[in-house]
Amino acid sequence: MIDHVLVRSYIKQSFLLLAACSLTLFAFAWVRVWVVSLLDMGQFQTILEQFRQFEKLAPISFDALFTYQGRVGMTFDEPIVILCTVIWCISRGSDVVSGELGRGTMEMMLGQPISRGTLLWSHATVAVAGLALLCAMVWVGIAVGVSATTVDETVPPPSVEVPLLGWEIPLQTGDPVKESFPLSERVDVRAFGAATFNLFAFGFFLLGLSTLLSSLDRYRWRTVGVVMAIYVVQLVMFGLGKATEVLHWLQPLSFFNCYRPQKLTTLVQDGDLRAPWSLTEVMPEAMFPPLVYSGILVTLGGLCYLAAARVFEKRDLPAPL
Repeated sequence: MIDHVLVRSYIKQSFLLLAACSLTLFAFAWVRVWVVSLLDMGQFQTILEQFRQFEKLAPISFDALFTYQGRVGMTFDEPIVILCTVIWCISRGSDVVSGELGRGTMEMMLGQPISRGTLLWSHATVAVAGLALLCAMVWVGIAVGVSATTVDETVPPPSVEVPLLGWEIPLQTGDPVKESFPLSERVDVRAFGAATFNLFAFGFFLLGLSTLLSSLDRYRWRTVGVVMAIYVVQLVMFGLGKATEVLHWLQPLSFFNCYRPQKLTTLVQDGDLRAPWSLTEVMPEAMFPPLVYSGILVTLGGLCYLAAARVFEKRDLPAPL
């Protein structure tokens, strides 16, 4: 089912893109953890409280953002992380059939003693392995950033509350006391394992969808355009569903509803690392257990790959122009 010569060829084709995306994700995840340490938690909480009315638009509750683990977990929702993942998935998925047809090289490829299925699954092996590497680089960047970062935090002075009036009177004067501690004392990088898998599942679905549409078309630019159109429509549906109760029914119809790495991170409490991997305990404010959402994306991606293989095996390929 897999040809090693084809695998090596696809690795050479995609190496520069994979290296660029990997380095970008690693560096960005590390730098973002460092940026989190620059914001004083007390001041950050005071500022964020002023925007409570917009909490429903945030990926997680503001209370979760008041913790270092919650703020580091927001890395998975950053546009550059999603962008690099989408670029890899759409560029590789769209290339497998329509890319070869557009370049006029498909006839030469199939002129070798290989089947259509071998070509598609060899390409899929490289694409999925590359996606797994990209997701791992995000986690590694976070882990390195957490282990190398020290946080300075303002300690509130002791105070006493005046009965009946509800006033708090500080018991000491002078400059606020600051303490320093390693960020690793507040953030457990193992808690991001489920979020990393959720990012992989999201990318795997896009890979399968891009491959399916590529197997139906002969022009790569058209395949990319259709995939991006579906992506944008689904994103708009998800945003409108979160913005207003009237259109809330649109949210479950978008595959973005299954991408919730931040909420998976917030499930880790009191060192319970198994909570985000549960198939029995329903998530707060959700319909299903946490692992079901990643499972839906992986299942849809797998079905798209199977449909792409079926279409590619049965279709008549156009002659090169």
